[in-house]
Amino acid sequence: MKKTYFHHIEHSKVQQQSKHTLWITLAITIFFTIVEFTGGILSNSLALLSDSFHMLSDVVALVLSMLAIYFAKRKPNSRFTYGYLRFEILAAFLNGLALAAISVWIFYEAIMRIVYPQQVESNLMIVIATIGLIVNIVLTIILMRSLKSENNINIQSALWHFMGDLLNSVGVIVAVLLIHFTGIQLFDPILSMIISIIIFRGGYKIMHNAWMVLMEAVPKELDTDEVIATIKSVPNVLDVHEFHLWAITIDQYSLSAHVVLDSQRSEDAYKSINQIEELLKTNYGLAHTTLQIEHLTINHLDDAYFNDIKEEARNKSR
Repeated sequence: MKKTYFHHIEHSKVQQQSKHTLWITLAITIFFTIVEFTGGILSNSLALLSDSFHMLSDVVALVLSMLAIYFAKRKPNSRFTYGYLRFEILAAFLNGLALAAISVWIFYEAIMRIVYPQQVESNLMIVIATIGLIVNIVLTIILMRSLKSENNINIQSALWHFMGDLLNSVGVIVAVLLIHFTGIQLFDPILSMIISIIIFRGGYKIMHNAWMVLMEAVPKELDTDEVIATIKSVPNVLDVHEFHLWAITIDQYSLSAHVVLDSQRSEDAYKSINQIEELLKTNYGLAHTTLQIEHLTINHLDDAYFNDIKEEARNKSR
């Protein structure tokens, strides 16, 4: 017999706009990655080659993001009761890790190019860089419009990537002009080093945000003490313990806690719990909460804890 699992919050996402945006972005990115890599080889430009590998990492990131969107819409089951929403966090972490690894490689190659200088074909380099600038402007606009309709961590990651690419394209054009007018070839590897630092910073930021979710840290926009104080402000609430607040994914948070009540009537207890849930939803957007009711005597809480709570309750009523 097939089992049915009931949830008062949907642990899945249908992100049609994000999916459409990523398909368009992926197609454009693959095309320009090939163009930029070919241009880098022909012009012997490390800056173009390094940016083409950055674009290649964007392709991988977009593929992972696509997979995350397809997984996210799958329903929870007996094995994965939260569904597959965490896949988008894993995808974001892998994207960030790939960016960091590529940036280290680019930095190393730039040092080698400084030690062993090579001639750069500036004319072809500026043509490719200009096309890259136009492509990145288009992709940035597409992603920004998508974020206005759907909040998605992988779309945010992609947007950060392409804004970085846009700045890189501007930097490459500046480097080409400097090489053309000064004849100093070192501008190419120096620019590559700057690009690698920008890429590494972006990769670290993405990894950090994903890591905080994977470690089930309290979301940065929420304050634990403030949330607990809000719960304690409800009548009959004596204390809150075993408190946990974490993110399932970028925009779905969960809270669980034991709430000690100063009432043995079940009707009063459920009224207090309902009031707490309404406050958490209204004040903090916490729709997925699990609250366990406890009583000082019924749950046999120890005497020291009992006396501390009673003293706090007396101070609260003054």
